[in-house]
Amino acid sequence: MSDEIEKKVVSIIAAVSPRDESEIGANSELDELEINSLELTEVVMDLEDEYDVHVDLNTAEAWESLKTVGDVVALIKELLAEKSAGS
Repeated sequence: MSDEIEKKVVSIIAAVSPRDESEIGANSELDELEINSLELTEVVMDLEDEYDVHVDLNTAEAWESLKTVGDVVALIKELLAEKSAGS
C-alpha cells in the first residue's frame, strides 16, 4: 500500500506541476516542482478526497510542514494509520 500511496501522491502532484511524473520522487522539493500555495491546497484537497481523510492544516501550516513529496506521503500514511486505529 505504501508504494500505491506514493504513486498516487506523485500523480496528483504531477497534475499541478509543470514537471513530468517521471521526474518526481519522494525527495523532490515542492518548491522545486514549481508548486505554489494554491496548488498545494488543491493537492491536499485531492488527497483528502482520495483517501477520505482530513488534513488539519491551513495553507500556511501546510506550506511550512510539507517541503517534499515524501512529507506529503508521510502525512497521508499517518492519517490513514490514525483512521484505521480509530475504526
